[in-house]
Amino acid sequence: MNPWDWYRGLRLRWKIALPAVLFFAIAIVLSPTENSDDGNDDEKPTPSPTAELVARSTAETPTQPPTPAETLVADATATATPAVPASIPTPAPTEQAPPTPAAAAPLPATVQQPTIADTPSGIPAYDRDDWSHWSDDDRDCQNTRHEVLVEESLQAVTFKTASECQVGTGYWIGVYTNTAVTDASDLDVDHMIPLKNAHLSGAWTWSAAERKAYANDLSDSDHLVAVTASANRSKGAKGPDEWMPPDTSYWCEYAIDWIRIKNTWSLTVTPIEWAALESMLATCTDGTPSVTAPAGTATPTPAAAPTATPATPMPTAAPTVASSGYPVGTRTGEPVLYDPFGPDRNCGDFPTWASAQDFFEAVGGPSSDAHGLDQGDRDGLACESLPGGP
Repeated sequence: MNPWDWYRGLRLRWKIALPAVLFFAIAIVLSPTENSDDGNDDEKPTPSPTAELVARSTAETPTQPPTPAETLVADATATATPAVPASIPTPAPTEQAPPTPAAAAPLPATVQQPTIADTPSGIPAYDRDDWSHWSDDDRDCQNTRHEVLVEESLQAVTFKTASECQVGTGYWIGVYTNTAVTDASDLDVDHMIPLKNAHLSGAWTWSAAERKAYANDLSDSDHLVAVTASANRSKGAKGPDEWMPPDTSYWCEYAIDWIRIKNTWSLTVTPIEWAALESMLATCTDGTPSVTAPAGTATPTPAAAPTATPATPMPTAAPTVASSGYPVGTRTGEPVLYDPFGPDRNCGDFPTWASAQDFFEAVGGPSSDAHGLDQGDRDGLACESLPGGP
């Protein structure tokens, strides 16, 4: 066959078949691909080759192990501290309540009026050195002042040193001002009846031993009282006609204590002093105590039997060596130079060792050294550095 005729026949057959091919191709493209509505919901559409490739790639790709950092983060997340429940608010600390003073003893319904008398003229001048005070009679190293501080503190005291001789802190109520005090250095220990007032009220006739007993009396809890230093300076030696405690609620007790101590020691009160005391008694909240008459004539000393006193006392002359009545020393052969129970003495008060040693033995040495003349070496010899010393 002629090639040209074959080619022409092929073209003719293609022209005839092409419309049919195109028709069927279009029909296939336009036919629906969804599942039919016959209820066969289990039949799934066939995935495309691309989807199969992606799925196969994913399935065949090995899972990479986590890195150390990823492991640390995961562990921290897994072991994280569980949530802490909200804390209950803690109340703010409160200050410890101060000690409560013991209930005061009931005040007496009656008081005895002291002997009323004016201060006599011509009596010896008051000298504080005549009153040996702040002694340590029980030899426990705490003198009278510190004994009072220990007794009156409302809580256990602390001491300045391990020897427990001097009080450092505690809790006191200064009765004159109703002020709380915790530092002992802020306190004075006051004689309810000041030494000078006692002197003018009859104690000018007392012996040195009686003055010392009064100055250090611990038998009456109101005889010596711990008070603020400022209040004690303000009071000084004044009686109630010149000074009354700033705390007016204390006036009633102050007057009752003043009157009782005056009677205990047979001391007198002046007319204006008594008038002031009566005004203070009128402030008692439980009613003014009734006043009874004085118990006879006042005597100058609370311990000795009553003795008659001159109507107008005159000052006595200072004792001389010949008339002093002091013990006679074994070394000098003469009376000791000073009253053994008088004010404190030191080595500088003596001209010779013999005079110091005689005085030292007269007051109880060497077993007792009330004036400290043995100078701490406890060899039984006083003031060895004085002329004539051993």
